[in-house]
Amino acid sequence: MLMTDLLTKEQWTDLEKTLHNDWGVNACAYDAKGMTFTGFKNLVNPLCAEIKSHPEGIQAICSVAHQHMAQQAQSTGKTIIEQCDAGLLKICTPVFVDDEFIGIVGGCGRKLEGNNVETFIVHKAINIPLETVDKLAEDVPEIIMEKAQDMAKFLEKFVADVAHA
Repeated sequence: MLMTDLLTKEQWTDLEKTLHNDWGVNACAYDAKGMTFTGFKNLVNPLCAEIKSHPEGIQAICSVAHQHMAQQAQSTGKTIIEQCDAGLLKICTPVFVDDEFIGIVGGCGRKLEGNNVETFIVHKAINIPLETVDKLAEDVPEIIMEKAQDMAKFLEKFVADVAHA
């Protein structure tokens, strides 16, 4: 079974837009192989845009975090809320139909309130001046854990409603 067997590509895009607009995250739906499929591009801060403009940034930061957290979400069947190596919060909710893993929905791109972006790690990963990374990090929005947990609850209800429709 595929994500598009549950909802159309447009309906998954609508979910991504809701996550982006309501929670201010880089929102994405992934299939069971970890691939995006909607084509919706949304970045909530210039630091993420810079990281994603470098293949080595995607590989060293974004992909590593996604693979690790998606695996945790798949194996536990629960939403995972953790930070990536750049210090930004990522929320991954698994999509199961019966016991079959179908994909992941979630978002990232905000730092937990009171935390700092790991600018040195970003600097090393994408090889741009640390001062540039520090400047970009100033525009990373904060999120409180309660709001991240609210997003997780929203995603869990959304997935439960779709998977049992």
